[in-house]
Amino acid sequence: MILKVLLPLILIGLLASGCRSKQATKSKIRQFRTLDYVDVGQRLPHVRTPYVIELANQAKHLVFVGCNHTRDSTDRQVRILQKLFAQLKPQIAFNEGGQVKPSLHYPSLMKAAFEAGETGCMKYLSDQTNIPLLNGDTPDSLEFAVALKYYPRQELYLYYVMERIVVPYLTVANQEQPFEPYFNDVVRSFVSHHFPLSAGEQSLAYFKALYQQYMNRPFVLALTHDIEKFDYINGGDCHFCEVGRRSKMIRDSLLLIKLDQALDEHDRVMVSFGCGHALAVEPALHQLLAKKRKRLLLRH
Repeated sequence: MILKVLLPLILIGLLASGCRSKQATKSKIRQFRTLDYVDVGQRLPHVRTPYVIELANQAKHLVFVGCNHTRDSTDRQVRILQKLFAQLKPQIAFNEGGQVKPSLHYPSLMKAAFEAGETGCMKYLSDQTNIPLLNGDTPDSLEFAVALKYYPRQELYLYYVMERIVVPYLTVANQEQPFEPYFNDVVRSFVSHHFPLSAGEQSLAYFKALYQQYMNRPFVLALTHDIEKFDYINGGDCHFCEVGRRSKMIRDSLLLIKLDQALDEHDRVMVSFGCGHALAVEPALHQLLAKKRKRLLLRH
């Protein structure tokens, strides 16, 4: 099902914190058409990654690559990113997962893929062509502030620990590192981005107690069936799946605003994000390319 998604007003307020009038704030509101994430989940098993969306309207060109989050440097995704980058010659690029330090450089494309997946590839390719690679994602502090308007703090914390600590640890992290130090590092990053936790609530013991409270069973560090209860693709009465979908919608909203602004200022834009995000925002990307924009006086 295709939905019209209005960016939450709280997000607008935070984005427009530098504006001095209500009129300026209202002018930033956008409406985007996106695909519901339950429908995304039904499509995902039938989509081959990377899922490439190439759109053009007169001088404006957008390539959005829906990636598989893999660090396999031999994966076809690496070659496809390289080919698309060379064909488009983007003037600006966006990645998922936070701003990559400008001082970070990779000696080769294969090394970049091995160490940082598709984001590493985008950083290497951007460095080679001397273009900016910007964070297309929502800063954690902003996402937390918006999400806390929708859900209780304890529920959000349980979801974020499962999505950003437990599942990554069990699937892509170096499990030679014990879980508790890994857990502690990520929770400290939550707190540094203003997720409200007391000192006692930052412990692994607190998370385990919260898990027992909501799941009615002890936490087990394994890919059990409980993982499905935190997967955004599952519909029905799955509460934490709904929390996950809200998180993705918040992130998609800000990404679309960034791309809208980028297309005002550049003719050629390239993006790498997860495949689920690509499927969800594809209708909105067509909207962005169809939008009438002023012609740029200078092109490069």
